[in-house]
Amino acid sequence: MLLDGLHEDLNRVKVKKLVPVLESEGNDDDIASRESWKNHLKRNQSVIVDLMHGLYKSTVRCPDCDSVSVTFEPYLNISLPIPEVKII
Repeated sequence: MLLDGLHEDLNRVKVKKLVPVLESEGNDDDIASRESWKNHLKRNQSVIVDLMHGLYKSTVRCPDCDSVSVTFEPYLNISLPIPEVKII
């Protein structure tokens, strides 16, 4: 939540146009991921994006028709270990 707030305050994109979620449609993963990242940057440009955003690949297969949908979606995830402190 804190990083989302910082990103919004620092976002250099002031007018956010709607961009569609792209499906790979048989394209090479490298090409599809680059296009998805370019779309993400049309709405999100901050130091938080530069340092901490990434893409993950999502693959969904329909069990009935065997159709496959591949998308690349942005994420922001930081895991920080919190040391255990014992109070004596």
